[in-house]
Amino acid sequence: MKQNIIVTCTFGLESVLKRELASLGYHDRHVQDGRITFGADEAGIARANIFLRSADRVYLKLSEFDAYDFDQLFEGVREINWQDMIPANGIMHVNGRSRKSKLSSVPACQSITKKAIIEKMRLSYGIDRFPEDGTRFPIEIILEKNKAQVTLDTSGAALFKRGYRLHTGEAPVKETLAAGLVLLSGWKPGTPMIDPFCGAGTLLIEAAMIGRNVAPGINRNFLAMEWEFLDQDIWGKAKTEALSRINHRKLELFGYDIDAQVIDSAGLNAKNADMDREIDFACRDISKFHFSGENACVITNLPYGERIGDKGTLDELYRTFRNVLSPYDKLDKHIFTAHDHFQEIFGRADKKRKLYNGNIKCHLYSYFNQGRADKGPRPDPGRPSRKRRGGQSGEKP
Repeated sequence: MKQNIIVTCTFGLESVLKRELASLGYHDRHVQDGRITFGADEAGIARANIFLRSADRVYLKLSEFDAYDFDQLFEGVREINWQDMIPANGIMHVNGRSRKSKLSSVPACQSITKKAIIEKMRLSYGIDRFPEDGTRFPIEIILEKNKAQVTLDTSGAALFKRGYRLHTGEAPVKETLAAGLVLLSGWKPGTPMIDPFCGAGTLLIEAAMIGRNVAPGINRNFLAMEWEFLDQDIWGKAKTEALSRINHRKLELFGYDIDAQVIDSAGLNAKNADMDREIDFACRDISKFHFSGENACVITNLPYGERIGDKGTLDELYRTFRNVLSPYDKLDKHIFTAHDHFQEIFGRADKKRKLYNGNIKCHLYSYFNQGRADKGPRPDPGRPSRKRRGGQSGEKP
């Protein structure tokens, strides 16, 4: 049976998420800010959770109706056949949001929604009290312009929680945003990628997973796996499909940071993701940055105000980075930052995209290479030893 499925994402990544859905064969899509609705069978729930890199959560859409007052809200929610999805002991937790609607009190809307669900369950099960000590069913009621939308959160833990990042630096980007930045850059796995401010290594780890075509959700569980009303075979089939797609492509990924402990943590994160053999990490100050070759893609989350604080230090760092990269005019450069006057220091970007890192407004500034050479960059021979597997020195086998 066809389901209406909603996938959410960071504002600004809608185009990336749309392309991801198309690559999975889902073309019947409705795009809104921060979310895309598409039609699919039950297998689409599992495939969206397992395969999508830039999605934050996957919701099953249950109903949509006018809700100008509490009576309309109550009746609309009660119309849903909750008993077909939620067992008598299911945990029914209601979250809510309201925007530009007459029903503006979110707690009141949540309370009415819960009462309507309990009323429908009471009539169906013939009992008055529900223990709510079983499987969780997170319900969301969204009111926007007097329209109510009711959904079930199938993901459970947010999709950025891949499970590999146990060590983080200051103001890290979430895994979903990092994947989105790599996909927005247009980086191709045959091109070397460099992150000169790699921090916890998230951008490089996500790039490695993209290059190897490893599905981000292949090693984790999702809440909807516990729901008996869904065909549980969809999860095994989706994970089997994901395993069949993995390749063993040779990648050239390089990450640098001035902090040796941060580099060690990045190595451990890569090891947890089983991507430590794909990435070379080294401790290096940006002023010492050097590589040979011409064709490469630099993608980095630059330190910005919330991470450093001192504007003079920050501006000096940006000027140093600009000067370090200036001899390499055949690089693609994609720089993510919240610095308000970044282009005044670095130069006008070929493309500028607005995104959010949590609640911080940022931009991805892209500077494109106009002529590519065949040979990619190689770290210079004089650089510090590579750090792998928790920061231990060693050469790549």
